[in-house]
Amino acid sequence: MKPAPFSYAAPHSVEECLDLLSRYGTDAKLMAGGQSLMPLLSLRMARPSVIIDINRIPGLDAWEVTGEGVRIGARVRQRSLERDRALRAEIPLMAEAVQFIGHPATRSRGTIVGSMCHADPAAELQVCAILLGAAFRLRSHSGDRVVSAEEFFLDALTTAVGEEELVEEVRLPLPVVGAGYSFSEVSRRHGDFAMVSVGCIVTRDAQGRLDESAVALGGIGSRAQRFRLGDYAPGATAVPALFADFARHVAETIEPDADLHASTEYRRALAAHLVQQGLDVAASRTESGAQ
Repeated sequence: MKPAPFSYAAPHSVEECLDLLSRYGTDAKLMAGGQSLMPLLSLRMARPSVIIDINRIPGLDAWEVTGEGVRIGARVRQRSLERDRALRAEIPLMAEAVQFIGHPATRSRGTIVGSMCHADPAAELQVCAILLGAAFRLRSHSGDRVVSAEEFFLDALTTAVGEEELVEEVRLPLPVVGAGYSFSEVSRRHGDFAMVSVGCIVTRDAQGRLDESAVALGGIGSRAQRFRLGDYAPGATAVPALFADFARHVAETIEPDADLHASTEYRRALAAHLVQQGLDVAASRTESGAQ
């Protein structure tokens, strides 16, 4: 199929973009990379009256490290997570996750923020945002606001972004000193959406306790879910059976959907395996210092 007719606008500033959003509201769709939007247009699952292309707005293609963490603009491409060593060092979990996103051609155009705004529950970057405690800066003529990842992702393909708001950047905390990270998933073919994906962070305090360690899972429902090891076993330290027990607990807690690709039981089994494996890998990286 071909997209339904639409108008095209290419603002040269954030203010101009906000003017267009204020004028068109729900009849407008923003485009940065277009890797999620174009299929929706072609299938006529989205029928906006105007596409607002933000690629001419300066400043949105930059990232920076501040005292609060890493700020990534709305136009920073996913490919930057593969090629920019400085960015990879600041967000090692996302640097590992990006290799599972589509293929080089899609990552070269797709944006980090755009993928999160699409809010596909099987997408890798939503898992990272939930696990790391990301926050999103939203702008409109009514003012700016910052929304946590837990409040940002509402449902499948649904976020807290208002009809006149632009997501200007995502904010991510700096990596925890000494922490280990890992990301893994299972899909039918490389580049396909994950049947289950798992991001892990393992941290140890001075006494070796793992209270701030956590996992997040994607592909199991309408949005990614996060589980803290400290909630399951407060004050626990790493012992051989702990990660296996926690993995079983997570698998029993989730309620994954069944579809053409995987049954509920198979997704539970995948979740248990990936959580245990991911925690083992992340824990080994805390000891070796590798990320």
